[in-house]
Amino acid sequence: VSTQSTGRDYTNTTWDMLGKYGRQMMIQDSILDEGLIWSIKPPSELLTTNKNTSNLNCTISSYVVCRGTEVAVPEVEDRFRVADLYRNSRTCLFAGYSSSRFDKLDKSLFCLDNSAKSASFLETLLSDSWRKFQAGAFLYQYEKFGLDGTWFRESFNVIEKVNLDYSALLK
Repeated sequence: VSTQSTGRDYTNTTWDMLGKYGRQMMIQDSILDEGLIWSIKPPSELLTTNKNTSNLNCTISSYVVCRGTEVAVPEVEDRFRVADLYRNSRTCLFAGYSSSRFDKLDKSLFCLDNSAKSASFLETLLSDSWRKFQAGAFLYQYEKFGLDGTWFRESFNVIEKVNLDYSALLK
């Protein structure tokens, strides 16, 4: 039996606090809760004041998973069930709950959103893949399995269409 304590022994994390941090991370498209700028408001609030929203996350939908003890559904969901977080002014939230702990934490929150920030990632992926395709890189490996140049061109068209849809969210 170890008598050594860890920092987790002294945490007083609440579901409301996790929801508050998760919501602000979603607004700012942040992967860490460190350095959050609490004065930044949801995109739709800023759109009505004609302020620059290029650094904000325009979300289509989100999925929130809460794991741990005494899951407080309303405290968390209320933070994310706000229409001004979503680009189409309609709340599209999916939530999951589990009483099992994550990494020995009493409470943890995971948020995944489907947002306009995907456009820059898809653009990079598309340009790198197209460049490699035009150079013929690795094509011989795919041709062994029946994937020819036509299949790749059709795939690039589909990805480009998806990217255009995401980019339209920014306008």
